[in-house]
Amino acid sequence: MLVEHIMFEFLMALCLFNEVACRQQTIINYAVRSAEIHNIDSNKFLELISCESRFDEQALGDYSTTTKKHRALGLLQWHEGSFNSYSKNYNIKGARGDSFTQIDLAVLVIRDGGIGNWYTCGKRTGLIKVRELALGW
Repeated sequence: MLVEHIMFEFLMALCLFNEVACRQQTIINYAVRSAEIHNIDSNKFLELISCESRFDEQALGDYSTTTKKHRALGLLQWHEGSFNSYSKNYNIKGARGDSFTQIDLAVLVIRDGGIGNWYTCGKRTGLIKVRELALGW
């Protein structure tokens, strides 16, 4: 309890002086708590976010030369179709570009075995294990 109180005090002080750092620390804390609630290694989950977007909430990825648009968006680089489908399945409300919604949805998908949605970064972070690769992920 003391550690949580100290972290809260640190976050409050940080927020007084640096709004951007405050936002990023809030997201990190939220990601850690969300991962822990769903029995996901929080360090590996943070590594996944870092690998996907470097914690850039506006990150764009998976550029299509056909449509000339980026297909992936945000911290966890959700594609619109995947985001909409999983949001419906898990009854998650919120915009695809909202970082907290992205985290909420990702931890549920990962908890239920859907780490393959982040195949490359999942391998890099160890969230996808060698055994899973042998099974064809």
